[in-house]
Amino acid sequence: MEQLKIRKFGPLKEVELNIQDYMILIGPQASGKSTILKLLYIFKSLREEVFRTVSDLVEGLCADPLPEVILKEHIVGKFNHFWNNLPRYGDFFLKYDYEDDKVITIFQKKNVIQVAFSEKLEVEIRDIFAALRTFITERYIDASKETKQKFYQEIDGYISKLLGKEKIPVYIPAGRVMAYGVSDRYLDQRIDNTMKVFIQQVADMKPLYFDQLEKMVNKEAALNIVDRESLEMGIKLIKQILRGDYVYEKENERIKLEKKGTFIEMPYASTGQQEALWLLMQLFTIMQTGLEYFLIIDEPEAHLYPLAQQQMIDLITLAANYSDNQVVMTTNSPTVLQTINNQVYAGMKEGLTMHSNLWLESEKANAYLLNEGVMRSIVEKDSKMIKPAESWIQPFF
Repeated sequence: MEQLKIRKFGPLKEVELNIQDYMILIGPQASGKSTILKLLYIFKSLREEVFRTVSDLVEGLCADPLPEVILKEHIVGKFNHFWNNLPRYGDFFLKYDYEDDKVITIFQKKNVIQVAFSEKLEVEIRDIFAALRTFITERYIDASKETKQKFYQEIDGYISKLLGKEKIPVYIPAGRVMAYGVSDRYLDQRIDNTMKVFIQQVADMKPLYFDQLEKMVNKEAALNIVDRESLEMGIKLIKQILRGDYVYEKENERIKLEKKGTFIEMPYASTGQQEALWLLMQLFTIMQTGLEYFLIIDEPEAHLYPLAQQQMIDLITLAANYSDNQVVMTTNSPTVLQTINNQVYAGMKEGLTMHSNLWLESEKANAYLLNEGVMRSIVEKDSKMIKPAESWIQPFF
């Protein structure tokens, strides 16, 4: 099992998180929930830095220093990209165990960030770079286009297996309404970098939604449909939450209402619709591709009516079950927790078969409370249910 270890980072004192298929983080403001989400995204997306270093090597940008050194510099740069003014954090220690003794450690000592690989991982990384450098220096000039392409495909395969099972990381931050309130010229100002990544993803995805969702699904040739029933159920949930059908027409974002010919321009939609829209579209896109994802979702229930919160969690679980996706999310909503308990209960109920794509296997799910720098599970061992709030909220006067 993959594991994240955190020591003395921001509000977190000592945390060990075993990575399961469906994880819920609960806790007061500034308890470290979003910090954990960002750390998970960084560690799950470090393959990108390996590919980036390979690209540097191919283009001759790192011909002198060792590629392993350049890779570590890229990782430090990525880390700095998500946290400004790291010296104020003081000394900290972060460790991610992918699998089979493959470990990456990021730590700060005397205001200097350092990266370390476990021995097995270091050897595999060096082997990849050594093979690449040998190919470039000895065979690249005379190699045919087909030979080059085949070699790079092999390198891609090695990198994909380097850090455990490959799942595409997707970070969906809180405050998604900001996607409509920030113009391009302010995008590089003081905005959280996870939000910048999200806004760019939204910009790339908009042109995909030029038609109503049902029509997109009916074009089978354009989709890798794993489970049509689940996809159709997902469309139904999206339309219920949005109270309409999203379409991107002539660079205008609209929600088409049930009454024919009526619509709402997205800048004038409700806060709940704006906050939910691109979480919904991300989930739908993920289901369309049929690939495997690591979904990181901050406050999926934000600004939604309780029934819509339940429908949102149904959609997230539907997406999780669609193609072996993993989910980690933060919430403080009793409705969300009760919905998850219902899904776990349905998964344990013998003889119940209706809507099994909305069930959760109790062995794959867990909920954690973050408070005062530490984390503990709040799932009852016998029932497998998340404990009632009164058992883990400490009242104070």
